[in-house]
Amino acid sequence: MKKIKILLLLLLLPILCYGQLIGLGGQYSEGANGQFFTSMAFPTFHQKNKLNTFVSSGLEFTTSGGAKMSGLHLKPIQIKSFLSEDLFNNNPYTILVGVDGGYLFDFRRGRRNGIVITPNVYVDYKMFFIKAGYDFDVTNGQNQFFVRAGVGLGLGVLKMFAKTKIW
Repeated sequence: MKKIKILLLLLLLPILCYGQLIGLGGQYSEGANGQFFTSMAFPTFHQKNKLNTFVSSGLEFTTSGGAKMSGLHLKPIQIKSFLSEDLFNNNPYTILVGVDGGYLFDFRRGRRNGIVITPNVYVDYKMFFIKAGYDFDVTNGQNQFFVRAGVGLGLGVLKMFAKTKIW
């Protein structure tokens, strides 16, 4: 098992170097005593469009803490919208509404891995962010509500140092 974890880390290391939204923090979810999480996302398709939408990919790792679903969550598709250019351009905070789709590797014994779909809302201000959503494990029929709060490098940090606008 140790060799598999090392191999997985070596395979994911090049992806981590391209991360543009990186976060660390704590998570509240139903039935959990407290969890630590880390997340990373990078844009894969971002063309100007009328829906103000972009596609990214990423991964998240959540410690167990008694939650129904935790572990390494690979998210090859994350569809996000920043709602309007005016809202994004004229405010120091960022609001993203989106849906993530991916595969959850649950490392606890007796738990099965599965496909998870997660509608969510993300809000950041400078380097602080909050993300709330609902995980639907379509493979195993489980679901859970979560709220994450933490610090990160992302759009809020860019807005601190540069006049960031969407053209």
